[in-house]
Formats: sequence, C-alpha cells, structure tokens
Amino acid sequence: MKTYMIVDVKKKINVLKQSHGKLITNYYFGSIDDMQKAECLENDKALVFVVQEPFRKRVYFAAADPDACAVLLSQLPENSVLEYICQDDVNPLEPIFINGGMERYTSYIRATITYSENPYKVPEAGRRKLLQEMYDPEFGEYAGEEHAVQLYQITREVFDELCDDIFTLEKWKQIIADKECLLYCENGEIIAYFVYRLEGKKFYSNLSVNKGTADYLYNLERRVFEEMWNKGIRTFYSWVNEDNAKALRRENEMAKKYIKSRHDIYNFIYIKK
Repeated sequence: MKTYMIVDVKKKINVLKQSHGKLITNYYFGSIDDMQKAECLENDKALVFVVQEPFRKRVYFAAADPDACAVLLSQLPENSVLEYICQDDVNPLEPIFINGGMERYTSYIRATITYSENPYKVPEAGRRKLLQEMYDPEFGEYAGEEHAVQLYQITREVFDELCDDIFTLEKWKQIIADKECLLYCENGEIIAYFVYRLEGKKFYSNLSVNKGTADYLYNLERRVFEEMWNKGIRTFYSWVNEDNAKALRRENEMAKKYIKSRHDIYNFIYIKK
C-alpha cells in the first residue's frame, strides 16, 4: 500500500471518473480533510484507500468495475472497517464486499422524523405512561470538564470501537464546551448521559448510556427535546443499531399520527477478517 494525502486521492478518483464514467463509491468529496493521510491500493478500474481514525481503520473505495474493487478489498489488512449507506434495507453492493473477503458486521438505521406536534405531549400508555408522569424538567446537569475522563472511559467500555462513535478525550472536552452533553451523577459517578447536536434545523440524538432506571434517560432526553422544540426545531434524527431492539421500540405509538414526514436510510458495516 502506498501513502497519499487525500487531496491526491481525490485527483486519482477524478482520473478514474474521466476514464470510465460513473463510479460506485462510499467516499464523498469534502468528508475527509485534504491533508489527511491514506494508505492506497489501486488498479486500472478501482481505488481503495484506508484512513486511520482514532480507534479504527476506515475503508473507502471508488471503482468502475465491481470485480476490480473486490480484488483490492481482498488485500486489505485485518480489522479494516468499511461502511456503505443506501436507501434500501438490502445493500446492492454487498456481493462485492463479500467477494473481497469482507464480512457483514452489523447495520444501522437512521430515522429522520419531522413532527407537527410535540410527541412528548401526547398521552402514552403502559410503562411509558408512568415515565411521562414522572418527568422532571430540572433533572440532570450539563457535563463539566471534570466529567470528561469518566465520559471517555464509560463510552470506551460500553460501545464498539469498530462501528460506534468513540470520542477522543479532546473531542469530549469540545462536546462539553459546546454544552452537547446532559448527564446525571450520584456520588460523583455518572449514571446516565445523553450526547446530542443541533445541525441547522435538525436535531441529532448522538448517543446515550443509562446505568439507572428508565426514568433517568427519559428525563435527560425529554429535557433536551423540549428545549429544542421551544426553539422551533421540528426535525429529529438518530442512528440505531439493527440489533438494539429496545431502542427500536421506544417510539410513542400514540404520537405516530403527528409525524409529518419520516425518512429512513441504512448504514451497512463490514469488517475484513
């Protein structure tokens, strides 16, 4: 594998496109800094490059021919991770990845929902009705710099470095400075936390951990949701692992009639064994 800067990788992709026309790819121009280094494999009809992220090796590809792409994928180092996002729950490019020696690791669903009414104000039934009745809008606190190390450690323990957002300690400090983490502590120990981000007119529920009762996380999430709703935000999205059945069932069934629009996309994740 040869080392190039992303700015040079982009030039190689452009040459491929000029020579062969439309390409299959999982790389989008501007998604990686031009001065980032990448390890590259290439042939006449395909380019595969690997970018070292803080906790994993991330694979990108651009190819005019599926077989040429598979040949390069077969040469990747172990534990390299490839992601491919598409509109359907079946990935049309999976045979290419399998032929290249990759294995399906997991997949995520991103639901982007726009509401006409606040779903938390709609009466719920069953267990979630009790949570609604227990809601405390003052519950929790914004994370402080003193929480950074503990947040970093908990996230490393709970989440999967190969497919989840695992932030560096420096990134945690930035999240805290931007007030994008609400948490609850007992005797100095973080019991629950919720990380989120406002992206223009969209609200992103990034990640959450709860080592306490269900009302802890409900309170944190609802408190932030209510703040965003009061600011005029109506579109919310999150990524959920396909195996996280509990998270997939958390929607208020009674509030579905207030969904103005919903759009799902799928992220398929593969690993080189």
